Amino acid sequence: MDEDAPRDDLLCAVRAAARGESVLAPAVASRLMNRVRTPSAGPLSPRELQVLDLVAAGRSNREAAAALFISEATVKTHLLAIYAKLGVTDRAAAVAEAFHRGLFTPKG
Repeated sequence: MDEDAPRDDLLCAVRAAARGESVLAPAVASRLMNRVRTPSAGPLSPRELQVLDLVAAGRSNREAAAALFISEATVKTHLLAIYAKLGVTDRAAAVAEAFHRGLFTPKG
């Protein structure tokens, strides 16, 4: 076993940090990647519900952004979080799943 390996790893990490690169221990990187890969099953936030309500009303991302005074990129970020939490891949499925879960009731 090479006793210099931990020191070499540390030196590589310091050099990478000096270059502005992020440095994570393998155990931390593994946990972070598992968290990113595993969808969150948590409830939708109030803002995510607002975005989804506007999508359900037929609004585009641009229209939803204007209505909520946020950027279109922020709407897209909220939609990605909504998709992950609801286990769907698109806006129509997100709206359908929201109705299925009782998050919305049909407006008449």
